[in-house]
Amino acid sequence: MWQEPREERCCNPTCETEALAIAVAMEQGASHPIARAVTDHSEGKVLPTIAVEDFEAFPGKGLEATITGLEPQNEGKHRALLGSLDYVTSSMNLVSSSGKILDAARSSAYGNELVRAALSVNKKVTLFHFEDKLRPGAAEVVASLKKAGMRILMLTGDHASSANRVAKAVGIEEVHFGMKPEDKLHRIKLMSRESGVSRGLIMVGDGVNDAPALAAATVGIVLAYYASATAVAVADVLLLQDNIDGVPFVIAKARQTTSLVKQSVGLALSCIFIAALPSVLGFLPLWLTVLLHEGGTLLVCLNSARALNDPSDSWNWQGSLENLNAAVKTLTSLFHGPQSAVRVQPAGSMS
Repeated sequence: MWQEPREERCCNPTCETEALAIAVAMEQGASHPIARAVTDHSEGKVLPTIAVEDFEAFPGKGLEATITGLEPQNEGKHRALLGSLDYVTSSMNLVSSSGKILDAARSSAYGNELVRAALSVNKKVTLFHFEDKLRPGAAEVVASLKKAGMRILMLTGDHASSANRVAKAVGIEEVHFGMKPEDKLHRIKLMSRESGVSRGLIMVGDGVNDAPALAAATVGIVLAYYASATAVAVADVLLLQDNIDGVPFVIAKARQTTSLVKQSVGLALSCIFIAALPSVLGFLPLWLTVLLHEGGTLLVCLNSARALNDPSDSWNWQGSLENLNAAVKTLTSLFHGPQSAVRVQPAGSMS
């Protein structure tokens, strides 16, 4: 999912252009979906230049900084907060001010299904409303994983209405909303104990708020295109394209690889046993024993070549050898130049 602003609304009269400029300056360089949404929303707009100092980020809550560059009547340095409603309202001394902010959020024309954030500067608060946009193919990916027998959960920091709307759209029944990074970590650890280590647990995410849970999961998969550096650092698998379709492929490829390893070990042990026992008993000459042993090695190599196939395709030797031939050509060109070529063909197709 990604997010896009739908509305900027001020509890106290203030310039929306200035509020957007402050938000863009504070979110500069951040990889959070809200940061990307604010930055994209500002493209093509003429905004005042805001300088940011003493920047500090609080995962799962928001940002705090000292800013300069406001309108002449507000010159000097000012403390700015940008983040969730709970984070901003908790910093206010007056309960009445917090109540006004919450009332303004509830009375939004977009209802309660959008993600909300607040910006507080000089006791003036601007509300931002964001709409979660589904990644292309998200519903199909969820359906595919369910078909493969997987239990799918949604862990999000969004409020209940927004989280349930997205979950319903993609077909996820089990939703945990309003979660901070430590809450996601606790949920992952709890599920690991419930399901058992042998079954494993996969966590998919891309934000700094997902990093603790990604590290605790059996396998952490990160969509690296917009991912935070923290999430990338703890990931086991990086999907370089911003495409969630890669998740089923990674799982299928892992299962294919595990199956091939087991098959190859079985082939190798079988060939050794078949060659060694008759040889020890004196029924096979040494040269034939060596031939059987090396033949087993060749079978293991050919079987391993099947890893070059797409895990979703049906297996055949022709396709495996064609993929092996392409891989050998690529490696040969790297070491000897493009003029060298190696061709591997199945015996039945040789002319």
